[in-house]
Amino acid sequence: MLNSIDLARVLLMLQLDVAALMGYTGATFQNFFGSVLGKSVSVASMLLWVLIPVVWGYRLFLKKDF
Repeated sequence: MLNSIDLARVLLMLQLDVAALMGYTGATFQNFFGSVLGKSVSVASMLLWVLIPVVWGYRLFLKKDF
């Protein structure tokens, strides 16, 4: 969850149905990210990866005096 690139890679691999090629790790990922809870947690963390920098940048730009 702390690395957005790896999270997106795992979600893409699960969408392409190549979790069987990953062995036990793929089975674990399939069990967690295949559930509703796993998908909602991953979508929420990806949204945080987008929203936190946007809000932080917006607050910094409001402080600027152009």
